[in-house]
Amino acid sequence: MNKLFWGLILACLVISSCKGQPNTKIWTEKYEQGLYNYLDSVSKPSMQNEQKRTKYVEFIINRLKQEVPNGLNSVSKDSLHSLNIKIGREYAMQERGTGNADVKPYYTPWTPLIEKTFRDDYYSIFHDKYPATTVPFCDCMIKRLKTTYPDSLLVPVPKDVNLRITNECKSILETH
Repeated sequence: MNKLFWGLILACLVISSCKGQPNTKIWTEKYEQGLYNYLDSVSKPSMQNEQKRTKYVEFIINRLKQEVPNGLNSVSKDSLHSLNIKIGREYAMQERGTGNADVKPYYTPWTPLIEKTFRDDYYSIFHDKYPATTVPFCDCMIKRLKTTYPDSLLVPVPKDVNLRITNECKSILETH
């Protein structure tokens, strides 16, 4: 019984120490290069500075290797979407104030995915502090963004616009 107990403890330690370690059979140089090329190409229109874009893409790949050690196909598209939001927010927080993000603003049509992305982002920011009112707050934010940008959303949303809309909707967080 004692050997079994210590064996289980050892197995748990080994398994937990492997979490976040990329599977080298999946995260090969070729796999990473293909992902790098894809992310670089989709980032190029909004982030034209090659050095800053390289830093951004490398950050994403390193975080993906930690979060999805068995490769992108090992998780659902919804999980990848949520992870994309999380990693993007981490990068933005890391680069805040450094001027290194250098994202060129662009307009994107409203789609269910764009709306879900913004809703998920606002939700993740405010849910812990205001769990009972986060959903109505997110609804308000999306409604006001769509009023401000009815056809196509300017991404990233200008800081002054985001602040104004947040202040307009903030009372919802505190009243319920």
